Amino acid sequence: MKKFILATFSLVAFIASASAQFEDVKKYLMLGQYPMAKQSLDALASKPKANSKPEYFLAKATILSHLMGTAQPPESSKMRDESIEAYRKYLSLDPSNAENLQNDNMYRNAPINYYTSYYKEAFDLFNKSDYENASTGFKNMVEWSDVLIKNKILSGPIDTTAVYLAGASHQNAKKFDEAAGYYSRLANAKVPGEDYASMYKFLMSYNFEKGNINEFQKYKTVGQELYPKDEFFAYDEMTFILNMENEAEKFRRLEEKITKEPNNAKMNLIYGSLLFEQLTDKKADFESPGYRDSENKMVDALNRSAAASPDDPMPNFLIGKQYFYKSERVDEKIDGVIDEIRKFNQAQKPDKAGKTPPPPKELTARRDSLRTQQGQYMDQAVPYLLKAEPVMAKTYKNDKSTKQNYKILVGDLINYYTFKGQYTKIAAEKPKFLAEEKKWTDVYDKIQ
Repeated sequence: MKKFILATFSLVAFIASASAQFEDVKKYLMLGQYPMAKQSLDALASKPKANSKPEYFLAKATILSHLMGTAQPPESSKMRDESIEAYRKYLSLDPSNAENLQNDNMYRNAPINYYTSYYKEAFDLFNKSDYENASTGFKNMVEWSDVLIKNKILSGPIDTTAVYLAGASHQNAKKFDEAAGYYSRLANAKVPGEDYASMYKFLMSYNFEKGNINEFQKYKTVGQELYPKDEFFAYDEMTFILNMENEAEKFRRLEEKITKEPNNAKMNLIYGSLLFEQLTDKKADFESPGYRDSENKMVDALNRSAAASPDDPMPNFLIGKQYFYKSERVDEKIDGVIDEIRKFNQAQKPDKAGKTPPPPKELTARRDSLRTQQGQYMDQAVPYLLKAEPVMAKTYKNDKSTKQNYKILVGDLINYYTFKGQYTKIAAEKPKFLAEEKKWTDVYDKIQ
């Protein structure tokens, strides 16, 4: 019994001694004598009953967080890492009692010191355009600001400065996913201010690129609410699609939207117009299977647009122009064959009767076949042009572009009936075609 009493007394004495040692550490912390505080803590490092307590690791973290402020790199960074390691160890050992210790004024400064250290370091790197390393520093700064907010050391629901700088540094480092994560924290809280307008624009563009259209629309709406005079927030999804540099992705997005809204007149007209531009490019091979496939898509989209919006002449006008354009491409081929015939004729010498041999049937047959093809394309074009004409006739005075299109349309009709009158094989049809030619020539002359 006596031995047990003595053993118990010895344990109590040791605990009291360890507790007194922590009081010395806290006293030196209060006085700002951090080297002395570390010396007192080091005396506990070899004592299992002290160095296993959560308070030991919190004290170590706190002391090192102060000492790192006066140390020089790389020693300062090494101290910070060791301090943070100790702080995390403290949290893991006794999470239920952590809040009580953190509320002790002597032990509450470690997260503040980490926050300040990372801020100074990252801000300096940011100003030197070292965005890669700055982004890591600001990431750590946000982590510790969240700790400070959670423990009510820092007021407010979010540290706007830390989170914004983390977003900006990640954006400049081209880590766009991470940047969006930080920015969205601020945007979801609708943080106002002119300095943040670019953040909302980034989130719109980022989510559009990712195909997150609901998020795109959400930040567009917030942007309109906070910055009603900024025209950027008036841009809709279609505006973004049409400004895409990746043509394949642009068309994929449009086709995806048309699948969802097959009878949307505006969307079909835009899609058809873009295809029209591709098809009428001189570099396009208008006889290839891919060309015909694109043309079918164009005609289908523009027919749907015309059906949904009969007062708009553009869908029918563009289809007509597409077919007329193909007839012009064939006409170029005809010119080439005629040039070959001319060269052949010039190279021939008259026979004794003074006659020159006719050009090869292969050339004349090719010319006639192409002319038939030219006429077929014109025949496809004219019904659409005639559908668009009455609407254009009523509206062409409204603006210069409509007037120009109307002149093009009437000019094509004149050329069509001139062609038909010239090459018809039915004599009785010739006067009819000539009358139509004159009719449209008179219309053209009256366009002002």
